[in-house]
Amino acid sequence: MFKASLLTVSLASIPVSAQIIPDNTLPQNSVVTPQGNIRQIDGGTRSGNTLFHSFERFSVPTGETAFFNNAVDIQNIFSRVTGSSISEINGILKANGVANLFLINPNGIIFGENASLDIGGSFFATSADSIIFANGTEFRATNPNSPPLLVINIPVGLRFRENPGSLVIRSRSTIIKSDNIGQQITTRGLQVTSEQTLALVGGDVRLEGGILTAPSGRIELGSAAGNSYIGISSQSEGFALNYNRVENFQDIGLSDFASIETTGERGGEITIQGRQVNLTGDSAMISSTLGEGIGGDIFIVASDSVTIEQQGGLFAEVRPNATGQGGTITVETGRLTLTNGAQISATTSGFGQAGNLAIAATESIDLIGEAPNRENPSGLFARVEAGATGNGGNITVETHRLTARNGAQISTDTFGFGNAGDLFVNASGVEVVGSTADGRFASGLYAQVGEGGVGNGGNLTINTNQLIVSQGAQISTTARNTGRAGILTINANNSVILSGTAAVSEPQEDQRSGIFVSAEPPIIDESGQPFITTADAGELIINTPELIVENGARISADNFGTGGGSNVNLNVSRLIIRDGGQIGAGSLVEENAINNERGSGGTLTVNASESVEITGTDTIGSTVENSRLFTLAEGTGNAGNLNIFTPNLTVANEGEVNVSATATGEAGSLNVEANSIRLNQASLRAETRLGTQGNITINSREIQLRRGSQITTNSLETGTGGNITINSNQLVAIENSDISANAQAGLGGQVIINADAVFGTQFRTQQTSASDITATSELGAEFSGTVELNSEIDPAQGLVELPQTVVDPAALIAQDACKKGQYSSFVNTGRGGLPPSPQESLRSEETLVPLIELPPDIESRRHHSPSHKSRVQRNISPNLNQPISSLDIVPARGWIRNEKGEVILVGYDPTKTGVIRQRQQIPNQCDRQS
Repeated sequence: MFKASLLTVSLASIPVSAQIIPDNTLPQNSVVTPQGNIRQIDGGTRSGNTLFHSFERFSVPTGETAFFNNAVDIQNIFSRVTGSSISEINGILKANGVANLFLINPNGIIFGENASLDIGGSFFATSADSIIFANGTEFRATNPNSPPLLVINIPVGLRFRENPGSLVIRSRSTIIKSDNIGQQITTRGLQVTSEQTLALVGGDVRLEGGILTAPSGRIELGSAAGNSYIGISSQSEGFALNYNRVENFQDIGLSDFASIETTGERGGEITIQGRQVNLTGDSAMISSTLGEGIGGDIFIVASDSVTIEQQGGLFAEVRPNATGQGGTITVETGRLTLTNGAQISATTSGFGQAGNLAIAATESIDLIGEAPNRENPSGLFARVEAGATGNGGNITVETHRLTARNGAQISTDTFGFGNAGDLFVNASGVEVVGSTADGRFASGLYAQVGEGGVGNGGNLTINTNQLIVSQGAQISTTARNTGRAGILTINANNSVILSGTAAVSEPQEDQRSGIFVSAEPPIIDESGQPFITTADAGELIINTPELIVENGARISADNFGTGGGSNVNLNVSRLIIRDGGQIGAGSLVEENAINNERGSGGTLTVNASESVEITGTDTIGSTVENSRLFTLAEGTGNAGNLNIFTPNLTVANEGEVNVSATATGEAGSLNVEANSIRLNQASLRAETRLGTQGNITINSREIQLRRGSQITTNSLETGTGGNITINSNQLVAIENSDISANAQAGLGGQVIINADAVFGTQFRTQQTSASDITATSELGAEFSGTVELNSEIDPAQGLVELPQTVVDPAALIAQDACKKGQYSSFVNTGRGGLPPSPQESLRSEETLVPLIELPPDIESRRHHSPSHKSRVQRNISPNLNQPISSLDIVPARGWIRNEKGEVILVGYDPTKTGVIRQRQQIPNQCDRQS
């Protein structure tokens, strides 16, 4: 007890400046010599080019330096702490030459705000228990042993005990010093020299405002639980760690503006491996390329989750004037969450190509919101910045569930001179919801050419079970200037649901939820001249069993440029457009356009194996929007065709299917093939204003128009009315439902109806309150079109009418003398079936079965078998023309009781009060009446 007390007093009396204490466990022990604020460390045990130091305590106070005074040919310095205290480094760690410095303390290490490095090689700080060499020997901090006697220079692994200590980095000091040739260099936080490794490996690893820097080098952060082994391998830029034999990890956190950076002539690599990796308080990891070299990668593996908040992020950049390629960012985890403006991005601002993003989360990816300053949305980005010349990188996302909400985005885009990258999403469920509170950023998935960008937009592909886009969220590919938009492909095994508009007080047209492919409007350049998009608008393909577009949502392919329009192909089982939902393809003119010179719109094709349903309206802002399927041309360009192939087409409650041209362009053609078409207060329309075309072709077994429904190819102003061709088994148009090809100041169109039956409508020279078929012109009858009605039933008859005067059936029976006989009979033979047509009745015919002659052997047996003979004679009449006698059936007129007391019905009046008819001979001509 007394000795222990003396030891405690002795340690307590050691000044703070003397916290480096050798432990005397080596053959040649370490020697610490104070020299002012420098603690020079000599001695140690040397093995080849490796130097071993061992300390009971090792801490460096603020303003002091721990100087490892090694020989310049030493390659690796291994320093262990065998005592029970944590190492606190708040000063400088220094070594000679290019030696790599390893600091091992199982209790943990804290780097204070003023901690820094002055070494020429790599730096390792770890709370491992020991370091392993190639021959299996260990340099242990617990149960310390002597270093290996063999000449060994390179370590191969780190071994951890049960509860490894934590590493805490608060260092953020800035030091300006001169290098070997007199140039000033600035170091920040813990920094190694160019192309070296800075590795921090322990239990929990926390950067609390700390800064780690390795220009063009490598930074490793690893967090392992107890009883783990981490491999070490030599690399050109120092060392790399291998975690294959780690079963359980612990957590890594960056907070309070902490940063990890490997920016240099070529970007260095950053590798993070743990259980939970959290970046908060604007913390970031950055790998930037400043010169010609290929950028380094950022690689994060978290067995549980990665969370980035508050404008923090992972950034791989090609800086201005750099020509190297940007690095790839890879994240592999269970759950990834980005909130409050956090981003993962690969960009180029120079002349090199941006890097790629590869994001994989086995459970979920949640992207939420925007930065507090409302300048940056949360999300994943691969971008060519304004002024850059280089292509953007690709983004690949794989997860079980992907959610982007409240303005968060995933985007590949170009604002410079280069093509945008492609975006690939593979997820069981994808949900894109809402926008920022002010509606400035819509949540979405984008592959686009931004304003000022000159290049092609990327392709966007989504493979999922279910895709939901709602509350103003969007998915789009765009083209600007001379670049074309990419192809947008959605493959959903279950359904695609688009719903609603942005949750703002008065949502605008561009705040609809939806899927969009577009060639964007012209922009005004620095000279004030319009820069018109001349490229094609890409293509949109959706493959899913069920596609629902509702509550003002939209799918559109718009061409605001002079290039070709975008085709839309919808391959579904069921298409439902309801409550103001819309699907369209157009050649459009923006508001306040300089001119209306535009390219053609794309073709819209719907292949629905079960049904198409279009119904209802919705109010967006102050405008009532009908549910509709359409193609449109607003300028000089022509509208595309609209093709619908489905067994059942239902359009109701002000729903619309239309092709139209509102200026000089031609309207497209509407082609419908369906077994059944039902219109109820709805329309199929093809309209032109100044142009021509706008034809409708319908092939259907059954067509029904009700409650003011219309099939029209009308033209406005000087346009020519389009043509309507209907091929159907049955056409029914009732309740003021019209089929028309009319014109205002042009020629009327042509209506051709080929139908087995037409009911409820007829040709008229002008429209009435009844159901009409017209092809008129307001210029006069000589300018009207033609109506050709080919039907087996005259439509003038309408539905088949029953006679107005009821006929007494008794008057149809002929009167003759037979009815006055007492026992007359009457037989009336009917038609035996319905007539084949209204004009011809069936003739009653009896079915005759010819007699057969018996074979000779039967005939011979008949003579030898009396019973058989009589049986055959009974069954085969020798003369079918001989009348067959039968008893008359007389209705009962009363009843009597016989001697046995039985009641018997009789055909006479037993009371003898009625008329008793005597059987009379019926004339032959009365035997049968027909």
